Amino acid sequence: MLVYVWVTLAVSAAVVVGTTVFALGRGLTAWRAFRRLRRHAFDGLDDVSRRVMGIERRLATAGASAARLDRARAELQDSLATAAVLASAFGEARTVVSRVTGFMPRK
Repeated sequence: MLVYVWVTLAVSAAVVVGTTVFALGRGLTAWRAFRRLRRHAFDGLDDVSRRVMGIERRLATAGASAARLDRARAELQDSLATAAVLASAFGEARTVVSRVTGFMPRK
């Protein structure tokens, strides 16, 4: 009868040790998976942060480019206004010259 108790205790101890080893193995696998997930998540966040910084740089450059384009457009408008005044003056001068040369005999 005493043998049955020892055999039952040995089987119980073996079951406890086996389930403990199994649980530790699963826990270790879960811990490794968690660390891998965390590493990938932080790598992804670093990538997103890097991309956002690049976008911010391009936006700042775009703002500066827009300001330069606005200045260039204003200068172009001034140049076009000057050209229109000069073209008008040239047209008036040509009219005056054609009136004067209209009285001269042609060869």
